[in-house]
Parts: sequence; structure tokens; C-alpha cells
Amino acid sequence: MTRRWLLAGLMVLSPVLAEARWQERAGLSPAKPVSARAQGRVAQELTVAPGDTLDALLQQLGVDAEMRTQAATSLANRFDPRRLLPGDRITFTSMATGQPVSVAIERDSGIQYVVTLGERPSTRIVQPRLDTLTLGREVDVKTSLYAALEAEEIPRRFAAELDMLLGGLMDTRRDIAGGERLQLLWEEDRREDGTRVGPPRLTYMRLVDQGERLEVLWPADQRTTVMLFKNGSLLDSLQIPVLGARLTSPFGNRRHPVSGEVRRHDGIDLAAPRGTPVMATARGRISFIGRRGGYGRVVEIEHETGTISRYTHLSRFVARLAVGDSIKAGEKLGEVGASGLATGPNLHYEVRVDDRPVDPLEEGQLILLSESPTRQEYRSALFEARTRLQKNIGTSAAPDLAALDNR
Repeated sequence: MTRRWLLAGLMVLSPVLAEARWQERAGLSPAKPVSARAQGRVAQELTVAPGDTLDALLQQLGVDAEMRTQAATSLANRFDPRRLLPGDRITFTSMATGQPVSVAIERDSGIQYVVTLGERPSTRIVQPRLDTLTLGREVDVKTSLYAALEAEEIPRRFAAELDMLLGGLMDTRRDIAGGERLQLLWEEDRREDGTRVGPPRLTYMRLVDQGERLEVLWPADQRTTVMLFKNGSLLDSLQIPVLGARLTSPFGNRRHPVSGEVRRHDGIDLAAPRGTPVMATARGRISFIGRRGGYGRVVEIEHETGTISRYTHLSRFVARLAVGDSIKAGEKLGEVGASGLATGPNLHYEVRVDDRPVDPLEEGQLILLSESPTRQEYRSALFEARTRLQKNIGTSAAPDLAALDNR
């Protein structure tokens, strides 16, 4: 079994996120402002649709040019309006007399950027008070994977993830046709009123078919290592710099999307929404951080073996990172962007040995193998996942370590 299929499957993510971005949230098409009155104030709200800009939405809400400029200027050091995504909400609050009070941007994550308007405009960031819930569901497949998920009202974005994830082992449309049992665990962030914030996150999947068990375990910290098990044996683990990303360009020769020239592609491209965290795939020390030509913003890490991992096109770096700093596997380096020569937000990721580029999905994974989970780590993680599954859905699957491999 190769490693490429697993990463391609796990890299599901991103345009499906920007657009699917939870289709349950209404307002992905233009809508009239929604108004609410409280304590002599009037609040009007619009939901961002594809193609919308902050200035256009504020104008639609009746904010004059001076106040729109004031809001954009105050926001500048806190939030880039170009990072608006479908599903974000814009609220303009004014007094009943018409005097402007504030403009607020609420992201899909629940974070709000609130601009207080007036003689001395200011912007503050309001973090949501959230509870994280672990949810589980067991599904008996009768006709197809998609039909089973739809019948049980399981989050729709999981269907695409599972289809791509299992694609390296089977044709899900042909091989999953009835008689299988699918068990899922996922997390959701909820406000105090119970409304969900942001997309749900898969943490564990178990597919049982004629006594065979296939399990996928996402890391508890949602960082870099994802593990695949078959009948309790660890088949593979991958270090992933951007969770939920979509693999858009593999390693090797390709036609450059900007210049049109056929040239060697020294890494892989992972598409994800602007601002998605980028994490180190192995421990080491920062050997370079800064801008570098077509790469844009770059972080390079030198690992113990002398191998270099390179992360490019970043929109920003984590504050205070500097050359010589020690970095742990899974530590955040920056955020996905489109700096340098890029067609859109993505991470160009390279692994180099003696300055020779190697395929990050093949040789690169082997070189960084020291960062793979130990036997005890993955046995414990799988035990905990099975225990959570039993607690949430009462499955009869015994979560004992004896069910795991004894290698």
C-alpha cells in the first residue's frame, strides 16, 4: 500500500469547506438585511455570499462612505476584509436616531471583529464562549454509503471526506453496497444557546464488513498525524502540514499554473482556505524565515538528519518565530496564503535531502519516520477512540487492547 492515496483522501478539505462551509447555514445567496431592535438600537445583518465584499455589504446596509472607510481603516491591523468567506455574517448597529454605533464581522468559527464607530474608532476581537461536544453515530448500510449517511442526517461534508478517504482501498460506490456497518465519532463547537459554530471535525471512523475492520484515527489535537488501521494493525501514519487540505499538484513534472511552462515541481501543493494553520511535520530548528521570490513567505526547518522541510506561500508567520528556534512536530508555523507566485490560497510543501527534492508523500515520509507514533502511542490512541465510541453509541466493539495487534 502506498502513502499517496491516504494523503489524497485526508486532504479533503478546502473548496468543499469554502462552499460547503456548512450549507446548513443559510445565506449563501444574497439576502435582505435582517433587523433587530434592542435598547433603542437597530441591528441589521447580512450573510456573506460568494463574490461579496465588505464595502458592498456595508453599503447595502446603509453605511455611508465615510463610515465604511472608518470601519475598513480600523479593521486593518486586526482583520483583512479579503478573507471574508461565504457564511460569515456582517452586522451594522445604529441608534434609533440613525447614528452609527458599530460594525461587526462574525466568522464561521464564531470569532467576532467589532469596530466601534465614532471620533476614535477602535476594533476589538470577541472570542466565542464555546463547548466542544463529542457526537457518535452508527449506520447500517443498506444500499450505498451516501444513502446511509443521508438517511441518518449525518453531516453532509463527511460523505465527500469518506468517499475520498476510502478511495485508495476500495471503490465506495461499488464495494459498499449493503451489509456494512459504519461508526463515526466527530466533534462540534456549540454556543451556550446550542447553535453550532464552524464545521464539524471527524475524529474516528470504523467500517466493519464481513468481520474485517478498517479504522481511521484523527489526532486528538487535530494537528499532523493521522493513522489508518486494519483489523487492529497500524497500516500507515502520515505527517500532514495542513489538516483537511486538498492535494492539487503532486510531486514531479507539471505545467505551471501561472507561467504555463512545463517544469519540475519540487513539492506538493495543498489547497486550503486562507488563514488555515500550517504545522511543522517533524521536530527541528528554523533555518530560514522570511520572503523568497516566487515562494512568497517561507519557513524552512532543518531536522536532525539534515533534511529540510519547506513551507511556502504563507499569508503570515506565527509571531516571534526566528532562525534558530526549536520546533516540535505539529507546532504552528503560520497560515495558508497566496504570497509569491500563486494562483490562490495554498501551501507548497517540500522535503529536501542534501538540497535534493524528494516526494513528500513517499521518500519524505520515510525520512521523517522518527516522528511517527510509537506502538504504545497508537495503541493507547486507538483504545481511547474505541472507548469513546462505546460511550457515545453503545457499540458492542470491545475496546480492549487485546483486540489490537501484538506485533
